[in-house]
Amino acid sequence: MKAIDQISKIIDNLQDSIQELEALKTDLPKETQKPVEKPTQGFFSRGLTKSWPKFKYLSGEIVGNLTKTRTMALDDFNVIHSLGYKSDMHIKTDTLLDKIIREMPGHKGFIGTVEASDGNTYFMPAYSSSIAKLERRTGKLTLEKKFTSTPQVRSGAEGSNGVIYMPSYTRTLKIFTYDTKTGQTGSFTPEKPKRSGIGGCNHIWGAATDKKGEIYMPQVLGSSVAKIDKNGVFKYLEGAAATSGVFGWTHKYIGAIYVEDVDKVFCLPRQGKKILIINCVDDTYEEIDLPADYLKVANKNKNFHGFLGPDGWVYSAFWADTKCFRINPYTNEIQWKDYEYEFMDGKGTVKEGSGIMSLGTGYSTAALVKDKSVYLGLAGTSRAIKLEF
Repeated sequence: MKAIDQISKIIDNLQDSIQELEALKTDLPKETQKPVEKPTQGFFSRGLTKSWPKFKYLSGEIVGNLTKTRTMALDDFNVIHSLGYKSDMHIKTDTLLDKIIREMPGHKGFIGTVEASDGNTYFMPAYSSSIAKLERRTGKLTLEKKFTSTPQVRSGAEGSNGVIYMPSYTRTLKIFTYDTKTGQTGSFTPEKPKRSGIGGCNHIWGAATDKKGEIYMPQVLGSSVAKIDKNGVFKYLEGAAATSGVFGWTHKYIGAIYVEDVDKVFCLPRQGKKILIINCVDDTYEEIDLPADYLKVANKNKNFHGFLGPDGWVYSAFWADTKCFRINPYTNEIQWKDYEYEFMDGKGTVKEGSGIMSLGTGYSTAALVKDKSVYLGLAGTSRAIKLEF
């Protein structure tokens, strides 16, 4: 009975406290009695804030005036594996020590990764005739020769059927496939869109899978938005030309980022001036402008792919620029920040701080989100970076 009495007393005290708080609230001036706005599910679950992530250099350096990698794959031992793009590389990033090392032997010709449902992460072949495979459970890396020539793939995404679809950066667009269940590869050439790109080029550079297992793909040189449905059927979406506000031989969009909370795909520009947003509910899309003050100071090559940050914003990934822009997927608000000072790291110039020798090789490439941090792929710099949220 004593326990019951104690509980009753606690409840009575709580009720008295609540009544006192309500009385205090009534006594406040009316202008301070503002109703508390209930956050949307997206803001509540993601915790979007106005603060920007903290910039940090990892320890270790890998020099060279080449884009070192455009891939990142995390194993179950907290190690990120990055294979070379146009140079023989196997970079390992220890996310517990925040350190990079160069593993031998290296491999080259890869761009983009797909974290597949079969427990493996696959590296897409651009200048390689093989598909590389990381077994996440063991950290084992293997290469499977699947092509007689280099397919010039630039991205990939897994459909609900377990097939990875890999659009190519080729004039006559070809979609390569890899069945994760059988290991078989294939390809098909889809119909040409009503609006072909410059010189008839319809390259695709980007792919993202929605929660239904359907894949959305923006064109990098053309102006039509493509889709592969859950049955593996390719089609172009109905809608206005997606130009990103640029013309000619200009790279519009590279990469595609699916945000499940809003059921939309966000495609960030490389050289374009707009952000493409695809609504996966009804396959409509729109383009919204990057801020005018940002465009006045940004490099032409603004971004490489981008990522969905731990805070719920969709971020650009540094390319030939120390500037980063981000979009709120719930409101489409766009902000930007220049990390030039952080890149300098106490040195006289950004070049000295980062070790970059040419802007054409980029400050970073791929991005990988782990917990409350984002690791960025080592590009033309000698030092790798991460952003802490």
